[in-house]
Amino acid sequence: MTRTLVVWTLTETDLAEAVAWYNHIRPGLGADLVLCVEQSFDRILEHPEAFATTFPEVRRVLVRRFPFGIFFRVRQQRIEVEALFHLRKDPARLWERFALPPKQES
Repeated sequence: MTRTLVVWTLTETDLAEAVAWYNHIRPGLGADLVLCVEQSFDRILEHPEAFATTFPEVRRVLVRRFPFGIFFRVRQQRIEVEALFHLRKDPARLWERFALPPKQES
């Protein structure tokens, strides 16, 4: 079955902010991030169920070379990319994206 990849507007904003930050650090590094994200999108389209579930119905693929995860849901006709998240940031922000209460530490 061929599914369509749908990238949410918030995810596009996540990527644009990350690209701007990396280009500030070193010109051209943002383009490298975009390439790695596109490669991750290809991996998602090839085998969406191969990636770990991190939230109910939400899967994550790690972006090569960069400390980001791409979070997506597999639907019947499409794959919805809901977040590009820096893995060293507060995970509560990601929980908010999925409208879930943060996990309480025991």
